[in-house]
Amino acid sequence: MKKFIKPLLCGMVITALLAGCSKKQDNGASESPSETTAGTAEESSQKAEAADPADYGVVTELGEYKGLEVIRASAEVTDEELDARIQSILDANPEYIEITDRAAKNGDIVDIDYVGMKDGVAFDGGTAQGYKLELGSGSFIDGFEEGLIGARIGEERSLNLTFPEQYHSEELAGQAVVFDVTVNGIEEKKAAVLDDSFVERMSDFTTVEEFKADVRTDMELEKLELADQQLENDVFLAAVDNSRFSLNEEVVDEQYNQQMEYMSSMAQMYGMTMDDYAAMAGLSVEEMEKELRDNVETSIKVQLLVNAIAEKEGLQVEDSDREELAQMYYMSVEELQEAYGEDAVDQVALSNKVQTLLKDNAVIKEE
Repeated sequence: MKKFIKPLLCGMVITALLAGCSKKQDNGASESPSETTAGTAEESSQKAEAADPADYGVVTELGEYKGLEVIRASAEVTDEELDARIQSILDANPEYIEITDRAAKNGDIVDIDYVGMKDGVAFDGGTAQGYKLELGSGSFIDGFEEGLIGARIGEERSLNLTFPEQYHSEELAGQAVVFDVTVNGIEEKKAAVLDDSFVERMSDFTTVEEFKADVRTDMELEKLELADQQLENDVFLAAVDNSRFSLNEEVVDEQYNQQMEYMSSMAQMYGMTMDDYAAMAGLSVEEMEKELRDNVETSIKVQLLVNAIAEKEGLQVEDSDREELAQMYYMSVEELQEAYGEDAVDQVALSNKVQTLLKDNAVIKEE
């Protein structure tokens, strides 16, 4: 099972790796009629070097970090939680029934070939064969899906459409085009029902009871991992609370501004405002900004704490520590160092090493 980066440690990784947490993404703009194509914004990524710990501030008082009492959350899965997960599986895996005796209607899945042309010339990215499109999904530009309602298998239609003014391709934004579309097949989507037939379709099991037991086991494993992650966060936070720090506010401002710029670029890429972005987390912009600054300060404190504990305990980063970190990112050590810099990689590896020390010496109580 893939090991997740914990919320607190993700912040610590952000601090250690500076702006290098995100990879450069290709602009892979496609000129298909889909409006959900990525590529409207480019994220910059630079190989980061870990800053000198002295730049972040100092630990003015290193408090107790061994024998800290923390609570491990329960991994019990309730029947209500199991039912909700089963329903989500059903919703994600409807049945598709082939339709041959009627025309396509809203909600159907049509198998289509299409060619998009501007001024009579096919444009790049505007051609596809065997594309399955759900009518009414809103995934293609206005008029495309509506233009296929009522079409029958084998029918060809020419759709005179206009790309949105804000389309990511400047060449096509606001331009009139024609899509020649052929309907190859029609399928009707039907809500799945939890029965033995569904179980056999979706798994290696044959009965509903076996399937539900397997889903419950998976959920318990997920909860165990999340509980362990939360415990590791809590023991770090407890050690931070026991210590005192003097932070370099200029560094705090720099890290905070970097994260705000990143979130702003992400919001723009998906056509969202910062209000929309904050609302996804159930926050106002002001609340999000405060939470982000608090997280930045905590991340810096954790990194200062890591260095102070490592110095006191005589901990050093070894090759095995770098290997373990690289495996978490599904990369080789060399690839990780090339992406983020050797110093930054060692700082995060040291953080993991201190984390293990804190957890091994914690007093863990079960919820």
